[in-house]
Amino acid sequence: MRTCLSACLSVCLGTCLAACLAPSLTASVAHAAQGHAASHAFSTVVFIPFDEHDLGFSEAAYDGYVALRDTGASAALVRNAETLSPERMRAIVDARYARGVRGFIFVGAEFSAVATSSAARHPDAYFATLAGHAQGANVVNYCLDCRQLGGALAGAVAARASATKTVGFVGGVEAVDGSEAQRFKQAVLDASPGAAVRIDWTGAWGDRSGAARLAQQQIRAGADIVVADANDGVFVGASAHPHARVIGWMTDASRRYANTLASVVVDMGVVFRRFVAAASSGRFASGDVVIVESDRVWRVVWPRRP
Repeated sequence: MRTCLSACLSVCLGTCLAACLAPSLTASVAHAAQGHAASHAFSTVVFIPFDEHDLGFSEAAYDGYVALRDTGASAALVRNAETLSPERMRAIVDARYARGVRGFIFVGAEFSAVATSSAARHPDAYFATLAGHAQGANVVNYCLDCRQLGGALAGAVAARASATKTVGFVGGVEAVDGSEAQRFKQAVLDASPGAAVRIDWTGAWGDRSGAARLAQQQIRAGADIVVADANDGVFVGASAHPHARVIGWMTDASRRYANTLASVVVDMGVVFRRFVAAASSGRFASGDVVIVESDRVWRVVWPRRP
């Protein structure tokens, strides 16, 4: 290529560049077409913890599954995997494998052991976890929150929008999202030194009444922006306070709640497509992958106002 480009100095630059680049561009297009065909022939099963209406982790995973299907890829979904025994989940993997499926995605750290054992049983298949820590030469673990990108985005939005300079974060389980809450607090203080940041935990993702109560307590203490990390009970609790707004977490909450300021969403479709593309093209690499800002998996979605 360098010799070919050097010769361009003595002839028409545009014509020569076209001649030099045409072969490589043709090869790139052919390679992309082959990868597209391979990914469409590759079948994947996605396991999500609950159903697709939890306005949180499972709904974000479901949206990612839909985005994968929208590309034309062959994919199937197993809902409410949290209710299944490890033996039942392994049996599902075995049955799908027997039908030709070679890609398996487990959304949630709680499925790490199942992913590890299933990967050992099927060494020629490919396995992925989101937020998990499975092991195996055919396993990749995507860490969605190692960099606490969601907390940083939510903090920036809250600091900019708050009139009272008091904001809140209502979380589910501190052991899971404590680092996101601290990143939220730091982002608020970086943007608005002297602001007050309240952080409270329900202790359980499904405690809607507890989430509503904590949101109301924070608002009565002066918060006009609250992050709904726990569940949609935060939106319900905040609805009694017209001046307060809520930042959705994981999925676009504005589709259901009018008091949504913005939503910090995690686009799992980006991760799912990356996994399928790598596994179906022979470029799969096992190990741990940290999701970073340039991956554009975490982003802010603003409500669409009429």
